[in-house]
Amino acid sequence: MKRILLTAALCCLAAGAFAQDEYKFPDHVVTLQEMVKEWHGQNLYTAGWDENPGICNYFVGLADAYPTDLFQTVVHKFLGFDVEGAFEDFTLDERNGYVAASLGTELSCSVQMCYWRCNDGSRLIGVSVQGFEYNTDVPEEEMEADEDDEFEDWTVCFNDLAFFRVLEDELIWRPVQPKDLFGWDYDFKEFYVELPRSGKDIRMTDTDGEVTLLKWDGARFSVTKP
Repeated sequence: MKRILLTAALCCLAAGAFAQDEYKFPDHVVTLQEMVKEWHGQNLYTAGWDENPGICNYFVGLADAYPTDLFQTVVHKFLGFDVEGAFEDFTLDERNGYVAASLGTELSCSVQMCYWRCNDGSRLIGVSVQGFEYNTDVPEEEMEADEDDEFEDWTVCFNDLAFFRVLEDELIWRPVQPKDLFGWDYDFKEFYVELPRSGKDIRMTDTDGEVTLLKWDGARFSVTKP
């Protein structure tokens, strides 16, 4: 009987101790402006162990490597969490290997991902991010104090396009430089990039409205004008 009472007392003490805990969950969110400074030289990996991974496996791998607010919200959508009102647009086309999303926030912020099957059996993953973020180099109190400054001084454009190759039967992503795929160095900040949901070609529109097509041939892209 004494043993039972002692056990009960210990349980009560433990419950009291747990009630006083302060929960501290890790928060390692990065910004897209930080990501684009390094991702062209980084290896990533595919999430899960699926024999035939799909676009969701690839996107979760990206979000795990770079837990931005945008990417994490997309993953929450995959998992069925209630994110109603979070997105201005959201498209998931697993059959065609395509996902695109833009957050319905004060500043525009969007991502597209797709992949191509290569002639050598590998896959090429393409990821485009576009939009603006508040400049993390400008302290928030400085923004509030300088309300008469130009808004663009407080924001950073992070438009960029990155590619990664995944060899057959592997999970590791190997970064591929855009110039190696289509022979040109582009400043993607000057373009609106549309990755293909149907078809295989990338469409880029510059600030003057001129369109450039990157046509896929199974190994690389050729640059053409429509």
